[in-house]
Amino acid sequence: MDRDTYAKSFAKRREGELAEQFRWLPRMYRAAASRLEKLERQAERQFPGAFDRLDQARETAGGSIPTWCWLPVAHVQQVLADHYPHRTTRAPGATGPGLAVMAAGDAARLQAIGAWRAAGRHMVNIHDDTVLELQEAGDRMPADLPQRWPLHGLYVVSEAPNGALGAFLHLEWNEQERRAELRIAPDIAPTAALDRIPVQPLHLEGGTVTEAARRTVLSFHAGVDTVLGTETLPDISPGSAVDEAARMVGAKNAFWVAAADWLASARTTPFDAAVVTGAEPADQWPPAKVRGTVRAPMLWLAGPAG
Repeated sequence: MDRDTYAKSFAKRREGELAEQFRWLPRMYRAAASRLEKLERQAERQFPGAFDRLDQARETAGGSIPTWCWLPVAHVQQVLADHYPHRTTRAPGATGPGLAVMAAGDAARLQAIGAWRAAGRHMVNIHDDTVLELQEAGDRMPADLPQRWPLHGLYVVSEAPNGALGAFLHLEWNEQERRAELRIAPDIAPTAALDRIPVQPLHLEGGTVTEAARRTVLSFHAGVDTVLGTETLPDISPGSAVDEAARMVGAKNAFWVAAADWLASARTTPFDAAVVTGAEPADQWPPAKVRGTVRAPMLWLAGPAG
C-alpha cells in the first residue's frame, strides 16, 4: 500500500465494517493523526522552514553524529539562534537566563517532532496487557538502548476520552559530554499545543532510572551554574532537594523507560494496524527508511512477540 494513501485505511466508513473490538482503532488513528498534524503546523508557523533547515543540518553533520540520534539538540538550538532569534518563545518580563531556558525548550520540542518526522511519522500503540506489565517493570535503566533503538523517533499513542494522547520518544547525543540520553516528550494536553509539551531528558547511565534521574538533575544544576556564572555544590544526601527531585523524575518516567526498552527488544513484534481494516501492510517492522516526505502517520500495534 502507498504510504501517501495510508490514512484512507482508517476512514470513517470503515468503522461499521470492523469487528466491535477493533472499532476504536480508526477513531484513535484519526484523533492522533489530527493532533500530530496540529503540532507540526504550530511548529512550522512559529519557525517557518525550520524542519527543512534541521534536515539539512543533519545531512551536513553526517557521520559525526551516531546513527541512532537524528540531530543533537545543540544543533537545533544553533539553527534557531541563526535563523529565528526573534521567534523563540518569550514570556512578559523574561530576560537573560529565562529567555535561554525558553529557547532551549523550543529546541527540545522541535528535536522531538523532527526525529519523529525524519523516521517516517510512526505511531505505536502498546497492548493493554503489556502496558500493565511495563507499569510494574521496576527501576532498571537500559544503558544499551542506543545499540537497539529501531527508529530516530517514535510516538507512543493510546486511546483517550478526547480521542488520543501520546508521547514522543527519541535518543539524544550530547557531543560535548559524549553522553547518550533518552528523551521523553509527553503530548497529553487536552488539545494539541506545542508549548505545552515538556521534554524530559534521562541520562542512559547509572544502572537504575532513579540514579539516571539523579545524574540528570545534577547536570541541570551544572547547566544553570554555567548560565549564571556561579559555582555551587548541591546537597545530594538522602532527603535533599536533589534527592527528592531525582526520585520524582524517576518515578514519573519509569514507565516510558520500560516502554522504550521493550519496543527496542526482541520481546515485541509490532504489526501494521491497517491490516485490521483489511488493507495490505505498508511495511514490516522495523520499517524501511522513508524516501521523500510522507504526511500520513503509520500506526503499529505492539504486543508480545509470538
